[in-house]
Amino acid sequence: MDSLQRFAILCSWGLAAALITGMLGAYHPLADSFSHVRLHLVVLALPFVPLLFLTGAWINGLALTATVVVSVGLLGQLFGGGAAADVRNDDSQRLRIVSLNLNHVYADAERVADFIAGAAPDVITLQELSLEPPGVIRRLREEYPHQLICRYRSVSGIAVLSRTPFAATGCQNDHRLAWSTVERNGQDVTIASLHLRWPFPGSQAAQVSGLKDAWPQLGTPLVLTGDFNAAPWSHAVQTIARSSGTRVAPGLRRSYTWGENWLGSVLALPLDHVLVTPTLDVTRAALGPHVGSDHLPLIADIGLPHF
Repeated sequence: MDSLQRFAILCSWGLAAALITGMLGAYHPLADSFSHVRLHLVVLALPFVPLLFLTGAWINGLALTATVVVSVGLLGQLFGGGAAADVRNDDSQRLRIVSLNLNHVYADAERVADFIAGAAPDVITLQELSLEPPGVIRRLREEYPHQLICRYRSVSGIAVLSRTPFAATGCQNDHRLAWSTVERNGQDVTIASLHLRWPFPGSQAAQVSGLKDAWPQLGTPLVLTGDFNAAPWSHAVQTIARSSGTRVAPGLRRSYTWGENWLGSVLALPLDHVLVTPTLDVTRAALGPHVGSDHLPLIADIGLPHF
């Protein structure tokens, strides 16, 4: 066995082990941590497939190929199948939401406000909101006077801001969850802002488990947005979808960029999501530009049901 073949085999074993471990998130949160970088692992594994075959390591090549194929198949959220295809152009039947992790004190209040003015959402959900000083919420207060702010640290919180009054509100500070019910054309819709903790060894799994008791308190139809610190195909996100009665809007939106540079864009992770209950349609879900945070804003247009 020459050194190139040995190198290819050892690397393929490591990549295959990481990919397979990421499929076992239902059994331990450590495994789910690997699932969040599944897409990156697949990209890293691809060059080793032809290298294994070229160096004569056929069995290892076939094993890595099978692992990559299965892993790509489990990236189901990239390929649609989660949102209805009925796209409505009537603004009266659409609710636009912008969700953004402000990265505490780092987001630029003026850049955020300029972006919000251009996007013109009906509701804004915020995570890692700095409360001292409250620059962003103060800057948005004129256009979004109805503001629910739930504090989970002494100077940090999550929030829901709206142009129109709230019919109901609620906070689960321990679980970093805030929700408000707004009325749109005679229909009540609950909008929730969620910020999950870091994956294992962080306490994300415990938070996801604890949230199961919170979902019955929220009204329906429900739009759940926020920074999940987890990929859409992960066990954590799929567990939230099942327990809240929602589905994840499909598509790859690599929202966590590690900063405004080319390396941050290359290594970006899909951590910010929008989930909706079955009577709602996600007619658009896209990322906005950098506004000073390490997260890009998520813009979601929600098609409302006809009654």
